[in-house]
Amino acid sequence: MRCDGLFLAGFAHRLPGAVDVDGAVDDGRYDPADRRADAYSSVTVASDEAPPEMAVAAARRALGRARTPPSDVALLLHASAWFQGLDYWPAASYVHREVLGDAARHAPALDVQQMCAGAMGALELAASYLAADSSRRSALVTTADRFADPGFDRWRGDVRGIVYGDGAAAAVIGREGAARLLAVSTVVDTGLEGMYRGDEQFAPAPGRRVDVRARRKAFGAHARQLVGSVAARTTSGLSEAVGRTLDDAGLKLGDIGRFVFPNVGLHVLRTRYAEPLGLDVERTTWEWGRRTGHVGAADQLTGLTHLVETGQVAPGDRVLLVGIGAGFAWTCAAVEITGRPGWSL
Repeated sequence: MRCDGLFLAGFAHRLPGAVDVDGAVDDGRYDPADRRADAYSSVTVASDEAPPEMAVAAARRALGRARTPPSDVALLLHASAWFQGLDYWPAASYVHREVLGDAARHAPALDVQQMCAGAMGALELAASYLAADSSRRSALVTTADRFADPGFDRWRGDVRGIVYGDGAAAAVIGREGAARLLAVSTVVDTGLEGMYRGDEQFAPAPGRRVDVRARRKAFGAHARQLVGSVAARTTSGLSEAVGRTLDDAGLKLGDIGRFVFPNVGLHVLRTRYAEPLGLDVERTTWEWGRRTGHVGAADQLTGLTHLVETGQVAPGDRVLLVGIGAGFAWTCAAVEITGRPGWSL
């Protein structure tokens, strides 16, 4: 989808303090071989903030940076990959109440459940919502997660190559701002949905510990039924989403200055993301991501925020945000930096 007249007006993150990964190796929680392959230096760990609380902090900062009053927000979308602190409860409504309140009484507050592609999927939905009615001035996207024991082992809960950090991010989509939204598109392959379900039976209530490695092992036993290998299909989804977004934006891969991928480990980043697209890791935000870990659906917005805050991008630079979520979905957005906001270096 080509986006005309839409901008990321303000964006921000809320990240708790970082914990050195070597401590987890020493304690036996993180495999030394994985540590060498991943090359993470630290991960962010929340001790006293629930995900929606972090989302509220990021949203308030993003609105302030965008200079957008709550009354101008026509839609709030909150994305998450895991437990938000309470069962049977809409986290998006909490964020709306805390950040927008009665000033945005006619702005729907909706939760987006597309796992680690959730914030990027929400960005596409928000852009579509604004494009459908020119009287809608802005939309707010938030995302937050905390991957805490006993339900989730951040070091071993998912496959090798991914260690999870905690945190939140937010973006205001509006009619003017610091980064022009050029295009955004999604590709899905639900034939891979079972990769994060495995052979587990549906339960009547939550409470089981997440073990993605076991689920993927069970899925692999049946993967021969798929047309094409899992690796080929995931590479295809990534390449198609990137290609569609660039085509809609009227750009080529060489026109993109920086790439923001999920904050996976270095080996996975190289072999599954950068190399299939013919990219050098230096063009990505790896040096940032290796300090936070994979922060659920927030990686793309935290990475973009970091690039702008530290002055690593300038007006005219294009950045490609790439989100991948279990299910499977790939959502990409191309943005062009339009100015140096006062909150950047």
